[in-house]
Amino acid sequence: MEAQSSPTFRYALRLAYHGAEFLGWQRQPEGRTVQGVLESSLSAWMRHEVAVTGVGRTDTGVHASNYVAHLDCAREVDPKELVYRMNRFLPDDVVLFEAVAVAEDVHARFSAAARGYQYRIQRTKSAFGRDTAWHYERALQVDLLHEMAQSLLGEHHFGAFERSGSAETNGLCTLTRAHWLERGDQLVFEVEGNRFLRNMVRSLVGTMVEQAVADRGLNAWHELRASQKRTASGPSAPAHGLTFAGARFSVPLFDGREHPQFIQER
Repeated sequence: MEAQSSPTFRYALRLAYHGAEFLGWQRQPEGRTVQGVLESSLSAWMRHEVAVTGVGRTDTGVHASNYVAHLDCAREVDPKELVYRMNRFLPDDVVLFEAVAVAEDVHARFSAAARGYQYRIQRTKSAFGRDTAWHYERALQVDLLHEMAQSLLGEHHFGAFERSGSAETNGLCTLTRAHWLERGDQLVFEVEGNRFLRNMVRSLVGTMVEQAVADRGLNAWHELRASQKRTASGPSAPAHGLTFAGARFSVPLFDGREHPQFIQER
């Protein structure tokens, strides 16, 4: 007689974290990571090893205001109790908003159809929010920023904005949102797409800012993108200005609350 495997219960999580003290999302042999902190806290409460899978990686210093993950555990739990307990186990820079039981074929990473990010630039000196925005006071051609962002919509090759040394990919991404918003003394870049290459958003922002400072014009921007070479683009914007804003799934996990939380909705 074949031994029967123990049942597995899967729960989706919606959470946020301040990335300043983390070496990114993904667990590492050494160093503090969001995935590592979550797994340690969940395992301590459930008294067995718990693995957590995230919707995507975030780099060292990057934040998330609306992140999605899933976990598998050996026993059924009350989602509200899970949230209550975890927010007492977790450190102050991680908060769990809600949890929900999901089918075993729901996967935080592979079931996600789109992901969204925000990048904030602080245009004037401020005593607050310096840890979640890039302080940059040099004059920018804002009209050029808008034009460059508009040109990103649709399916394009983004090889010029992929981190050097990354594993080879086809470089094609489809962006359904890419625009700059002016909000008081901040510029906010909002972007959403079906996939993102490693370091792509920060490379895009850093390069757009470099182009807008020098006012190089839209033709130079198109030539840079067509090169498909990272060496042709500008420096990456600092990590602390970037926030993961949410993800979309074919079947909403939290009644749409997991969708990217953008400033300007369509």
